[in-house]
Amino acid sequence: MAKTPFLTKEKAQEIIKTYPTPFHIYDEKGIRANVKALVDAFSWNKGFKEYFAVKATPNPFLI
Repeated sequence: MAKTPFLTKEKAQEIIKTYPTPFHIYDEKGIRANVKALVDAFSWNKGFKEYFAVKATPNPFLI
């Protein structure tokens, strides 16, 4: 299944005018949907706790 980009080329070029590269753009909607799917997948286990891997994305805003 092909993924649909959350950012168009035109939008990226518009962002570059304000914020020169390099930069990181996160798909908040996609991240939230994936976390919800993960929590739902383990909802049968009432003791389940998800721990965020800070090494993977050390961005305090995401934590």
